[in-house]
Amino acid sequence: MNYAFIGWCKEDTHDKVWGAIELGTAKYVTFWGRRGKKLQTKSLNISSYGLTKMIRQKTAKGYASVDKTNLDKVYPEFEQDLEKTAMWSMLMGTV
Repeated sequence: MNYAFIGWCKEDTHDKVWGAIELGTAKYVTFWGRRGKKLQTKSLNISSYGLTKMIRQKTAKGYASVDKTNLDKVYPEFEQDLEKTAMWSMLMGTV
């Protein structure tokens, strides 16, 4: 998977992830949710500028960029949770 951004927000009672996966030119899937809970997804057709703007907004809200290596330490079940969410989204026709 080509992760465009993975962010983690752990402040006060928040412990959430938000990220975007690039599917192709101007096609992305965003995912978000509480760490360890069911992730939600949304398909987007936006420019790279539009995605960059979204990422800036998330970092302004406290989401710190996490690379794939550190994500495994922060959220070991992430890949499994994302795969489950993606599978159900495809079956439901939402991705």
